[in-house]
Amino acid sequence: MGYKILLINWRDIAHPEAGGAEVHAHEIFTRLAAAGHEVTFLTCAWPGCESETEIDGLRIIRGGKNMTFNYSVPELMRKLDVEKKFDIVVEDVNKIPFRTPKHTRLPRLILFHHLFGATIFREAVFPVALYVWLWEQMIPRFYRDEWVQVVSRDTKGELVDIGFAPERIKVVYNGIDSNLYSPSGHGAGSAPSEEPYLLYMGRVKRYKRLDLILEAFARAIRGGLQDGTRLIFAGAGDDYPRLLKRAAKLGIADRTSFLGRVTQEHKIDLLRHALCVVNSSPKEGWGITNMEASACGTPVVASRSPGLRESVRDGRSGYLFTPGDVAQFSARIVQLATDPIVRRRMGEGAREFAESLTWQEAARLTGEYITQIIRRSPGRS
Repeated sequence: MGYKILLINWRDIAHPEAGGAEVHAHEIFTRLAAAGHEVTFLTCAWPGCESETEIDGLRIIRGGKNMTFNYSVPELMRKLDVEKKFDIVVEDVNKIPFRTPKHTRLPRLILFHHLFGATIFREAVFPVALYVWLWEQMIPRFYRDEWVQVVSRDTKGELVDIGFAPERIKVVYNGIDSNLYSPSGHGAGSAPSEEPYLLYMGRVKRYKRLDLILEAFARAIRGGLQDGTRLIFAGAGDDYPRLLKRAAKLGIADRTSFLGRVTQEHKIDLLRHALCVVNSSPKEGWGITNMEASACGTPVVASRSPGLRESVRDGRSGYLFTPGDVAQFSARIVQLATDPIVRRRMGEGAREFAESLTWQEAARLTGEYITQIIRRSPGRS
């Protein structure tokens, strides 16, 4: 039986600042749409965008503004006549909540990737960071009694710690398209000999502590990294100016490239040929880029931080390092980058891990949960 689903998130996949949360929503709900559900995606507008469109079977309605979209949601929901036209509302909580339990009596599923906590103060100027932090403090008040789905055990633990009932939280890992993201023909874990490189792929934001990657790279150069090895940053974000200055101060500007946003084809090519992918974030919901690299047969060196530590099998698909420990981070980079046998073994383990996680399974589990929530609701079946 197909349901009419209203999905609400800050951004859709076409938004210029789309990130992991948007990939998650798109991959799961396009599959639910293909399975016979009718999915309407309510999301914020940006200059020059279409107010209504369809992408891969999702009807997308855009309104409000990027910074104040949460205040627009109640009116947009009223215009959509939510109570009469939908069977369930799915709210994707990302930074500032929409408080959908206050705006609808329909069954609800609340999606969480992770809570920012104090890390938001590394990302934004103090007044903005405080604003987001205060909203996040009210999450238990709005959602404690809701049905919840999370992308990792770490995120479930965070919610339980602030008063959520564990029996109302379902963990569904993100998937990965192992056909799209796949090793190149020359073999997993290898890299072009003419320009070996380390790769950071993802949003370039201050809270991700990408300065640690620069520091670890500078240390790795002194610690035995092959001459000519470069460091590449790729992805959209606003932290490039700070990183450029930091690279210059460390004396590695000539060996560091900042590419900005890249095409899907270029992204996959970069992931396939990197010596390893590096990820220094102190906190994530999961680690989609880690899994994309793994599917390409490329090992990952990542912080042993909430979320990320579940998307890397330490010693099998890559290495984890103690958060903030630049010396350990650097040593792991050197270990992988200078040993082709270890790199190949790790690459094979990474590919095996990625193949065990699919978006189809994540969508199936989400669809089953939606059905259970609707059937548990009074007066519905």
